[in-house]
Amino acid sequence: MNGTDRRMLLRKKDLVEALGVAKSTVADWVGEFHVFIPTVKEGAVTLYKPEAIDVLNSIKKMREQNLPKQEIYALLQQQGFPVTVEEAAEDVQKALGKLDARKQLLDVMNQVGNALEKLADQEEAIEYIEKRQNTLSDHQKFLSEQQSAQDGRMTDLERTVQQLAAQLEAARTEIASTRAELEKRKKPWWKFGR
Repeated sequence: MNGTDRRMLLRKKDLVEALGVAKSTVADWVGEFHVFIPTVKEGAVTLYKPEAIDVLNSIKKMREQNLPKQEIYALLQQQGFPVTVEEAAEDVQKALGKLDARKQLLDVMNQVGNALEKLADQEEAIEYIEKRQNTLSDHQKFLSEQQSAQDGRMTDLERTVQQLAAQLEAARTEIASTRAELEKRKKPWWKFGR
């Protein structure tokens, strides 16, 4: 690359200034629509070709209209923005990498299946324990109701005993009163008053 081309390349900061949006917004758009954004890599540094401003301005207008990502992709293609070969090649490499990932995914799915079988066995054991617990809970409820009924009967008995004790005391008082009256009547009439 010659010196003239290098001077025309833009940094992300230049894109932010040209678009008038936040740096994070530019970073998001560059990440989401990277296949349409022409870049040049210099070691670890990514620089952008001037055409990137046109692409990003189009994206900005579409985002302002709240268009979804898939629709923006389609419109960028219709507007004739080229897909960068390097980025497309990277996407193909990623897709090939996903094939290995699929095999790993199948292995993981098999492991998950085995784990689910064990989980089903554990669920059966848990279900048995829950049924047993419910039975014990019902039995405890029954015993509690029986205890409440017995407590009620005890209260009734205590009340009856108290009533009988009061009646007995009243009867004793009446008997004592009657005895005193009878004792008075037994005395001859001439002894009254002495």
